[in-house]
Order: sequence, then C-alpha cells, then structure tokens
Amino acid sequence: MTKATNNLCQLPWDVLDIISRKLDFDDLFLFSGVCKNWWEFHKTYWKDFLVSQEPLIVRNCYYISKSYTFISIPHQKIYHSKKMNDLKNFLYFGPSSGYLIMAENNHSFVLMNPFIRKVILIDTSSTFKVELSDFAYYVLLAFGKGSDEFVFVALCKSSHSLHIYQSQNFGWVTYSPKRNSWKVVDFTILHNTIYVITDQAKIGVFSLNSEYIEFLKLKSTLKVTSSSYVRLIDCDGQLLVLNIISSEILNVYKIDFSTMKCVKLETLGDIALFYAPKEKYYALSSPEKWGYRKNSVYVIDLPSKKCKVYIGDDNELPKFIIRPIYNNTQTYCPPYLLDWCFRHQLEVDLRNTMSGESPQMVRASSKTKAQEEGINSVEQNFEIKEGKGQRNKRISTKLNGYIIN
Repeated sequence: MTKATNNLCQLPWDVLDIISRKLDFDDLFLFSGVCKNWWEFHKTYWKDFLVSQEPLIVRNCYYISKSYTFISIPHQKIYHSKKMNDLKNFLYFGPSSGYLIMAENNHSFVLMNPFIRKVILIDTSSTFKVELSDFAYYVLLAFGKGSDEFVFVALCKSSHSLHIYQSQNFGWVTYSPKRNSWKVVDFTILHNTIYVITDQAKIGVFSLNSEYIEFLKLKSTLKVTSSSYVRLIDCDGQLLVLNIISSEILNVYKIDFSTMKCVKLETLGDIALFYAPKEKYYALSSPEKWGYRKNSVYVIDLPSKKCKVYIGDDNELPKFIIRPIYNNTQTYCPPYLLDWCFRHQLEVDLRNTMSGESPQMVRASSKTKAQEEGINSVEQNFEIKEGKGQRNKRISTKLNGYIIN
C-alpha cells in the first residue's frame, strides 16, 4: 500500500461523510471497495440512508434514453444511476418499500430496488396479462417482519381488478369486480394490515388467507360524488382518507377506531402530504425531521417540472392547486416521469387471518351469505381467479450488477 493510499484509508468518518454526500449511487457502491475503513463507514452510512423516511423524487426523462435520477429536495442533491438506464424500455407503475415497480412485457412484473441493487421478478402468465402503460397500476410491496417473504398488490386502474401475490407460495389471487355496486380504488398498510377503500368510500380489511374483504361498520361515512375521488393513506399510526373534490379542494378524514367514526381534520398537524401526477398521494409524519414542513402539501407540477409547496396555518388545511397535464386546446406530452419514492420498507403480517365477523365489520366475499349460511343475502362481490406465479430470470442479462430473485 502506497503512502498516499494509506493516508486516504485513515481519513476520519466525518470527512468520508462529506465525500459520500457528493457521490452518485453507482459511485457509492464502488466507494466501499477502497479499503476496510471506507467499507465500515459505507456500511453504517448506507444503513442510515435506507431507513431514512425522507422521500426522494424519482425522475425519468423520456428523451435522454430514459435517464433515471433521484432528487433530494432538502439536500438539493441529484443522484444519477447509469445502472437504471438498463431499464429504459420498461413501463413504470410506481414505488413501494424502496422498489420501483415496472414491466417489460405483459406476463411479468419487475420489482427493482436501486438502493440495494436487488431485482424481484414475478410471473403472471398463468393468471393475467399485465397492462403495458405507465402508471397503469396502483402498487404496494410489503415484507414479513424479519423475513424476505413478501406480499405484492397491484390494482389495475382500467379494469379495477385487484391482484395479490404471496411469495411464500408463489401464488396469485385476482379479485375482479362482478355484479357489485362498488370498486376498490386504493389500499394501504396500517399496523401490518392491508386496508382497502372503494369508490363509494367503504373501507375494508383484506385478509391474506381467505377470500374476504371485511368492511368496517363506520357510524359516519363520506359522501363521494361523480366529480370527486377518494384515496387511503396511513401515517403516524393513523388511517387517513383523502376526499379530493376538485383540483383545489382537499378534505382529510381520520378513522377513529375507538368510536368507529370518520372524523374530519381541520389541519394536518405534524403531517405532510405528497402529491404526484396520476392522482397519487403519500404522507409523512414528523416531516421537519426529514427537511420538510408540517401541515403542508408538496405537489409535483408536471407541466412546469417543479415541486410546489402549499402550507396551511394553525387552523386550516393547506390550499393547493393541481394543474392538469392536458387541456382542451392542445395535447401535452410530458417530457418527464415524476413520482415520489420512499426508501423505508413496509411490513405486513403474513399470518393475517380473520375468523368470524367482529361487531364492527361486515364481510364481502366471492360467495353470497345465502350460499354460506343458507339465509337471504344482498350481493356477490368478486369473481376470484387463482393462479401460480414464479420468479424467473428472463431479463437477467439486462440487469448486470443486480441480485436477481
């Protein structure tokens, strides 16, 4: 080892921290190979980086070979990833648990984590065809606590079919709307449990080990009109319902499980909301810890390629404006794909089962209650199709440098 190299290896960690903050993702992976001291620092630095709840903006430029970059607003830092450019022909659906959910063909999903260079491939050919257009699905990826096993949920926006995959049995279950008066429009995870919401603002719990969605018996419900829509998010141990009435009117409700009421919030309090095009919403608690402001809405404005911040006062929610991507006079083709990406991993209880009905739940299944109990019933809600998926390596040649599962 030369004297110069030895001096570099003896650099204190505060200096290594300054160096690492200047590097792109690809360089950070090379950083750890310089020497043992740098490797030890990188291990600690990267662990903190992965558990950080600071959302990054993921940007994909369509006109520069689909160049992927990640932007930190608080640190005014842009991370480039040349490795991500291998995925230039892939369709993008959304982020979850640090993974970007994509597809190259209509018979598999590609789940790629650029922060740990890991790829999960899930085959759908025996069950359904993947719709090939950007943002075609709402997606969610959650892992069992202390486990590599996971649950992947994809809701098709056009057909409203809900697809659930469990890695521990390589199995798909597809819920297709059938003769029901409502459709699932969004879902989230709270306390290791998957909650869903319908276009009529009915909220239910999805069981991984049964054919049921059990709806909450709320004493007060939201009114949804043809000109509004609802979204479901979890934040700081709370289940929140967003009722978006127009591009400028947002109402936020909290589900109070002690009273089973839907309570309207006058302010977001210690929460920040994040909006991305295609009606996608995220939430962050204690945002000031991560460089964002509380009681605020951060809106990605696609036409201007800017992030706009709308801040509320102590007594009211922030007022915000969402500009349409298209207008009546011209067709606008956005040059960028922009979304929020959260790195921390979501967890779900893989043992989740439901035995019987609680007093505050009502069950919806593929079977009518008349079929189940021999009494009169009201609706048959889902057509269920089961299929087997598999992990495969069909595209591994395009993902050199990644761990393929």
